[in-house]
Amino acid sequence: MKKVKLGIIGCGIAAKKLHLTALNRLKDKFEITAVCNHTEKKAKEFSKLTGGVPYVLDYKELLKRSDIEAVDIVLPIYLNYPVTRDALKYGKHVIVEKPLGANLHQAKKMLELEKKYKQIVVLLENYLYKPTLIKAKKYLEEGKIGQPYSVVWNKWSCFDKKNKYALTRWRQKNKHIGGFISDGGVHLIATLRMLFGEIKLKSSFTNSVNPKIGTMDTFGMQFITENGIDGMLTLFFSANGCSENQLNIFGSKGTMCIQGYNTIIIKKYGKPEFKEMVDDNGGHTATFENFYNAIRKKQKVISTFTKGYKDLETLLKAFKPS
Repeated sequence: MKKVKLGIIGCGIAAKKLHLTALNRLKDKFEITAVCNHTEKKAKEFSKLTGGVPYVLDYKELLKRSDIEAVDIVLPIYLNYPVTRDALKYGKHVIVEKPLGANLHQAKKMLELEKKYKQIVVLLENYLYKPTLIKAKKYLEEGKIGQPYSVVWNKWSCFDKKNKYALTRWRQKNKHIGGFISDGGVHLIATLRMLFGEIKLKSSFTNSVNPKIGTMDTFGMQFITENGIDGMLTLFFSANGCSENQLNIFGSKGTMCIQGYNTIIIKKYGKPEFKEMVDDNGGHTATFENFYNAIRKKQKVISTFTKGYKDLETLLKAFKPS
């Protein structure tokens, strides 16, 4: 089947480390035909990584190209809406990085675009495609731990001056609500909604421990799911000397522990009964495969703008609890 001719708008860290890595695995499905960045140095460097394809400094010049049928938008969050809007006006299919918008108003405009245009639009919420989390959902549905009654997710790290993402100026001087918490937090909300359905806020807190990395770096919330499962979530980006990423799901017949993104442990009576190491490549490859199949084979999009809107709405409500 014919490759999708793809243009990439934005040549920063995520484009290099995440998107290009996934696209290199899918060379039978995508052909990168041009790239764009507003600074020539980054555009030129990224062009070399993609085999020397043409580069431009103005994304509208890329959108005018007839040899591009789809675009991958990897820009600061506040640019998601205007660039997606313009890409759709030029008739391009769109895959765009999460969160859906810099605020709920922008996210609503993105929803309107999804309804207005016939082209394929995908929000790159890679957690919905992560093999480990998909397996966890399957095991829950199979009743491996019985009826879930509580979930606790702690994700802690320390984004110091050595962290590449923390050094990004648009993240340090964020124009999107929530800074690192909304940027990373929508992943966790998307996962919780995928596993347990809608979630309702009970209480929450936010803090800025290190203002140098943005307006918000510390977050916690207590919630309840639509099926009555109690939950707690903490997301810290300035946890000095502490690193953890563990999702514990407590059930009537056992507990499922998801450690990092490649280990699932099911414990019963205090002892591990089942342990599985999952080959988890992050979900980006599967997201792009879904994008390709939606364009070429009319496959249903998994990560829709509609889902992304609900993820962001749920998270932003926790920033200002009533």
